[in-house]
Parts: sequence; structure tokens; C-alpha cells
Amino acid sequence: MKKSFTFLKVSYIAMLLSVMSISEGFAQGLRTSYFMDNVPSRLKMNPALQPARGYFNIPAIGAIGLSASSNKLSIDDFIDIIQNKNGFLNSDQFINRLDNKNTMNIDLTLDLISFGIYSGKGFWTVNLGARSIISASIPKSMFELARYANTNPELDENVNLNYDIKDMELHANIFTEIGLGYSRPVTKDLTVGGRVKLLVGLGNLDAKIDQIYAHVNTDDLASYQSWKVKTKGRLEASMKGLEFSYNSDSGYIDDIDFDSPGISGYGLGLDLGASYNLFGCINLSAAIIDLGFINWTKSSTTIATTNSEHDYGDFANSGSDEYDPDNTEAGDVFDFDLIQFQTEENAKSRSTSLRSTLNLGAEYTLLNNKLGFGLLSSTQFTQPEAYSELTISANYRPKNWFGVSLSYSFLHSDFETLGIGLKLGSIFIGSDYLMTKSLGDANRANVYLGVSVPLGKKRQDYRRK
Repeated sequence: MKKSFTFLKVSYIAMLLSVMSISEGFAQGLRTSYFMDNVPSRLKMNPALQPARGYFNIPAIGAIGLSASSNKLSIDDFIDIIQNKNGFLNSDQFINRLDNKNTMNIDLTLDLISFGIYSGKGFWTVNLGARSIISASIPKSMFELARYANTNPELDENVNLNYDIKDMELHANIFTEIGLGYSRPVTKDLTVGGRVKLLVGLGNLDAKIDQIYAHVNTDDLASYQSWKVKTKGRLEASMKGLEFSYNSDSGYIDDIDFDSPGISGYGLGLDLGASYNLFGCINLSAAIIDLGFINWTKSSTTIATTNSEHDYGDFANSGSDEYDPDNTEAGDVFDFDLIQFQTEENAKSRSTSLRSTLNLGAEYTLLNNKLGFGLLSSTQFTQPEAYSELTISANYRPKNWFGVSLSYSFLHSDFETLGIGLKLGSIFIGSDYLMTKSLGDANRANVYLGVSVPLGKKRQDYRRK
């Protein structure tokens, strides 16, 4: 039985570890909330953005965030890929809308313990947190090969005799953090802030396939046939409880399993930010988030490579009068039998960097800071490539307990989505991509829910005169 290296297993492991980690984490945060005073989530995007008073996030429901994005694939496609339902591969509409390189990102964040308090003019934050991230880049040719992996080329004219697949990647990262932050005005107009984080690595996986070259074997189509495949790539995995099984004949990895989680490494992280008030009505800000690394232990690490030539696949050799392409079973997008990773004997420790984010903001305020118009540039240095967004927003905050923000993200909304953030008392809810069409048809979506209670006495908001 063929076993596949699917998004389902990686997604399940990442989300399971996040839930089990007693965790908190906003990481990049909700861009729509960046200019919303007294919303705790914006501190994760810039540690210098002081609120009017302290806060305490309610455990379990204090902060829940989920985001998914792709350059071409829809939310429905995400679900099909994660659940490994390969029927979508038989859709011409799906294949035709693919790009030569198709990227996917899934980011899950949760919150259990997080609070901030004032001490004089300084503002302290403490958090215990975790985050799980999955990202991938899949060439269109890989989807095409998976679609026709078990199809005889003599029975379907759409099957190519050769597929040259390059630069396919899959990444997953799960870690917890213990963070201590501090911010303070250094002049009347300038505030600086930072956060130091101790990182506890739960799991990391980096799979990079440099090339898969598949050529159909046409020697004798009347008998069992396969593809002649050449592969080159590398797999690095660090996760306690992650187990590999091996093909009994060739010894390559043919499946992964998950036993019990545990600590797989340690690292350090750093957030830095600043804000500056210009002319009393213009607020400028900048921050770099998630600078740092995790060092993964030798005992939790497996390194495997592939550089081989082998046969793959099993053509449907029924007569052409009986052939039905819609009922031919597709292959898998990530298939161990296709790639055939071989484990290296000498494992070693390894280090990975965090996925840093650069935020640059500017806001013009009116009516004693009750109304503002903001512009935020956010660039996340993800694997396999960076993700940038430019967001404008209108922000209304007449009271400390009430605020609303409407936003539009230029680079990825395609005039089909708007962002909204609403703070009502202790509750905040928001999304950068509020759908104007079916959610399943969209290629990016996020949602954020936060519940917090104020701590300490109200201080005069330094942003209001």
C-alpha cells in the first residue's frame, strides 16, 4: 500500500502540539488592529505601542488566531489537500488556475497566559506562548504528475511523457515562548520597546526537493508499467516522538508516525520597536519582530536525502473503450514512494531561524486622537519566499472601551475583501480579509478573537492632549 507524506499529518501534528503546549502567541498579529488603542494584540506587532492601562488576557479564550493564504489556491483547495482528498486533482478548473509556483501558508496561534502592567512610565509584558506554522511551495507540474500518476499515456492524450519538477518545499515549525517585554517613553514624543523570548522547540521539519524528473516507461505498455524517476532533495526533521518507517525492500522512508511530544530544542528571540509622535497629529512607528533562532538537539533530529533513480506508479491498463479519467485514482502531491528519502546514519544537531516580520506604520489623527487614518507596511520573511502586504485603515476610537477599524489590504485583496476590527469592552474580534464572496473561493483568510480585562488604574493616554 502506497503511503504519502501529506499535509494532513503535518497539520495535525502542528495543531495538536499548539493545543497541548498551554500556549500563547500572536506573532505577526492582525494588521487591522495595529492602530487600535488598547487592543493587546497590537503589542505583538510593535512592543513600543503602549496602551492606556494594563491588561490580562482570559485563559483559553484570551487570544485565538488562524490564518491561511496562497497565491493561487482557494480555502476549499486547502481543505482538500489537508484531508488528502485527491478528487480535486481531476478538476480541469483547478489545474488551469494554478501558477508555475503555488505557495501555501497556514498559521495557528493560541493564548493561555499573557498580561501587561505599568510601573511608573514603563510598561511590562509577560507571556507564555506557542505557535505552529506550515508553509509550502508546489510547482504546477507536481500537481499534473500526481493527477496522471496512474494513467496510461496511450489512453489519455493529456498525459505528458516527461515531467521536470523543480524547487518543491514543505516547512513546519512548532515552538513555545516565554517572553518578557518592556517599553518606555524616552522623550515626550519618542517611545521605544523590546521583548526578549526564551524559545522551547517542539518540532521542525524542512523538506526541499530540488528536482523530480519523471519519464514514462514505454517499453511494453501491455504489461505493468511505471515512471522512470530521478530525484534529488533533502529532509531535515527535529521532533521528539516523530517516528519513521522504512520500505522493507529498498530501505527508504515510506511513512511518518507521531508518538508523544516533547522538548526538541531551545533558542532565543527578540522583538524591537519604536514609535514617534510628529507635530502632535502624526504617529510614526517601526518594529522588527521574531529575530532569533532555535537549536534542535541531535537526539531529536533525523536527516535524510534522496539522489536516486527508480520506478514509480502503476498505470491503469484497461482498454481505451473502458477508460474513464474521472474514475482513475490520482497519486499524492507529497509521496514517499516517489521521493524515496534515505536516512543518513550520522544525525547531528541543527539550527533554524525564526520567521521575522518588519512592520512600518504611519497614522494621521484628528479630533484629539479619536479618529485616525493609517498606513501599515508589513513584510514577513517566510519560507520559501517573503510575504508583503500594504494596508490602509480608518480608525475610530471615541472611548477606551470602544473602537472600530476598517481596512483594505492593497497587495492581496484584489478588490474583493475588506478588513474589520471591533473592540467592545473586553472583547475584540477582527479579520484582515472579510469576504465579499464565498469563503471557500477565497485564497486567503484570517480571523482573530481576543478577550481581556483591564489591570491597574487608568493613566492619562499620552496620545491624547
